[in-house]
Amino acid sequence: MWPRRSQPQLSFPGRLAAGLPPGWRPFRALLQSAKTWRLRLGTRWSRFCVQDVVRYFWKPFTLLRLCRVPVQFHATFLIYPVGFFVWACYVEDSVPGLLRAIVFLVVFSCSLMVHEFAHVLTARHWGIGSRRVILIPLGAVAELESFPGVPSEIWIALAGPLASFALAGLFWLALHAMGPSGRFWLSGRYWLFEVRHLLKFGYAMNLMLALFNLLPCFPMDGGRVLRGGLAHLIKRVFPQHAGQASLIATRFAVRCVAWPVALGMMAWTIIHTQDWMDLLLFPLLVLLAEAEYYLIRTEDGPSRGDDQ
Repeated sequence: MWPRRSQPQLSFPGRLAAGLPPGWRPFRALLQSAKTWRLRLGTRWSRFCVQDVVRYFWKPFTLLRLCRVPVQFHATFLIYPVGFFVWACYVEDSVPGLLRAIVFLVVFSCSLMVHEFAHVLTARHWGIGSRRVILIPLGAVAELESFPGVPSEIWIALAGPLASFALAGLFWLALHAMGPSGRFWLSGRYWLFEVRHLLKFGYAMNLMLALFNLLPCFPMDGGRVLRGGLAHLIKRVFPQHAGQASLIATRFAVRCVAWPVALGMMAWTIIHTQDWMDLLLFPLLVLLAEAEYYLIRTEDGPSRGDDQ
């Protein structure tokens, strides 16, 4: 006669048939077998593939080279503003909306390129090269090879807004030269838009781009003009601190101007405009400002202790 098995010795199906709880040991064995099958199915290999794909698409892609400077775009640029334009226009008018979004994106991207290459060409005039121009969700960035001094930084920073003002003026002249009648572009089965709408968009967008960049919120163009002007003033008025002029001016532009401006714009957004992208933009700006201030303070060497 076979000995009777105790309750803990029953198998997993037997315990279930007997109306008993499964027990820890069979459950652990089941987990181990599931883990073995997961490894056999190549889950680890799939995870590595996903990581490689994400790492590949996270890198910026080079579109072309202008004036010997690579123009790149980051994959997140496809989320905003590409996703914003496409979604807004598609919801409004389906297929014609998609065509309208493409044209608006071309105007938007070209306006950003004009703004950034004004910085690049002005920096080249002062003997400073540029690594690249990269399109990111919140605009575009021109990466210079070295920090500009004074007064080159002021002119390099002013070149972008001045170029945007000039482009806005061209759109405004074209808008008024067309007259009130207006003309339709690619009118037919898929009506695209009136040319006047495109000109109004280009004018308003470039004007907003110039005015926004002139805000004294470092590291935007207005903040860099402020930093350059303060450094030049410190060198003139306090020649004994000429070696620390850039460091002192950066600290003032970041801590005394950029932070209050960013907090004020965020409060204005919450109370009045409800443009929630500003709640992402201005914290990012002050973080970049603090990072650049830290970099300058680190490169300043032993003199950084006097500034703290």
